[in-house]
Amino acid sequence: MNYNETRRVLTARPKPGAIEMAMRFNHIETKAQLARATGVSKGTIGNLLNGTRGTFNPETAADIAKGLRVPTDTLFTLEPLHVPVARTA
Repeated sequence: MNYNETRRVLTARPKPGAIEMAMRFNHIETKAQLARATGVSKGTIGNLLNGTRGTFNPETAADIAKGLRVPTDTLFTLEPLHVPVARTA
């Protein structure tokens, strides 16, 4: 299997306010509680909630959605990842 067969083609962008709403619905009040519920690191959760990072890999988005018991597309928008392709001569 080569790089082009395994590289990521999508990225997940959080929908404004959706994570916080799902946290309230699930009675999750802190970043640490969300990290435990989702299996995602506290650092990543912090980046998500603080808006430090604008995109996440789809697997992380799915883990967060599963932990919050909502469909992934309720919390995130999947977008094509634009990676320049090197041309060979």
